Amino acid sequence: MTTIYDLAKKTGISKSTISRVVSGNGYVSSQKRKIILDAMHEMNYIPNQVAKNLRSKHTKNIGFLVNDYYPLVGELVNSFTQIASQYGYNVNLYFTKTSENEIHTLNLLTTKTLDAVFIALRINSWDTIGSYAKFGPIATWQRVKHPHIYSNFIDHYPIYYRILEHLDKQGYKHIGHVLSEYRNGNTQARVRAIKNFIQKHPDSKQSYQFYHGQNGVGEFAAMRWLQDKNHPQVMMAFTDYVAAEFIATLKKNGVKVPEECLVIGSDNGEIARLMDFPTIDLCFRNQMHNGFIYLYNQLNSADLPFESQNPRWVDAD
Repeated sequence: MTTIYDLAKKTGISKSTISRVVSGNGYVSSQKRKIILDAMHEMNYIPNQVAKNLRSKHTKNIGFLVNDYYPLVGELVNSFTQIASQYGYNVNLYFTKTSENEIHTLNLLTTKTLDAVFIALRINSWDTIGSYAKFGPIATWQRVKHPHIYSNFIDHYPIYYRILEHLDKQGYKHIGHVLSEYRNGNTQARVRAIKNFIQKHPDSKQSYQFYHGQNGVGEFAAMRWLQDKNHPQVMMAFTDYVAAEFIATLKKNGVKVPEECLVIGSDNGEIARLMDFPTIDLCFRNQMHNGFIYLYNQLNSADLPFESQNPRWVDAD
C-alpha cells in the first residue's frame, strides 16, 4: 500500500506538506497541491484513516459535475438533489469549464472530500474519468460503456423511430429536425432512426436537419424555417428549451403553432408543460434517481432497487 513516505519520495515534497493536502487542513500552494494530487492518483494512494474504516469516514457529499449550463441542467440537479437528500446526502455542484477544472474536482475523490461523483456533462475522456473510480464510485446519464463507470443512458433510437411512425400515420410527411452536435451519441441514434425510417417510407421527407449546440439554435432554426417557403409541417427539437425558443420565434413572426407548424420537444421538462407543446419523456428524472441509487449502493454495500426507464410520447393538453 502506498504511504505518505512513498509520495514524499516520488514528489520531493515534505511529508508535512503532503499531510496538509491529505487532511485538507493548512495552506499548500496550488502548484504543490497539484503535484501531490497527481502522485496520489498515479500511485493509488488512499489515506490510512480512510482505508482502515472507509464507511465511517464517508463525508455524505456527492459531486455533481457539469461543464456548461442550459435549462435542463437545473431540472437534473433538482431531481438528483431530491433523492440524495432523502438518504441524507449533500450534493455539491461543480461547473468544470476546463479539463483541468474537471480533473481538480475528480481529485476530491482522491482526498475523500467527496464520496462519489455524478457526471452530467464531461470534458475529459471516459478513460481518464474512469481511472478515478478506484477512489469512489462514478455514475453518469451520458451514453458510455465503461467497466468502471455506471451509465443509465437512454437509447433514443426506438422512441424516435416510434414518434416518426406516429407522425406518418397522422399524415405528416415533411418533418424537420433540430439535433445536437453530430458526435453526440444520442444524436447519432436519432439520425440512424431517421435514415431507417426513410428506407421504409421513401415518400417521407426528412432532409431538413440542423446540428447545433444549445444556445440560440431554436431561434436560428426558426428563422431558417421562416425564410424557406417549402418548410416542414413538423419540427422535432432535441430539448424542450430549443423547442420553446423555436415556438416563441415563430409566434413572434405571426405563425400559428401548432396549426402551421407542429413543434415537438424532448425531455418532458417543466417548460413543455408551461408552454403546452408535445414532448418526448426521456426519463431524466428516473435517470437521476437511478444514478444516485447506484452511488448509494456502492458506498453502503446496499441493494436498493432501480426505477424502470420507459421513454414515451407526451402530448399537449
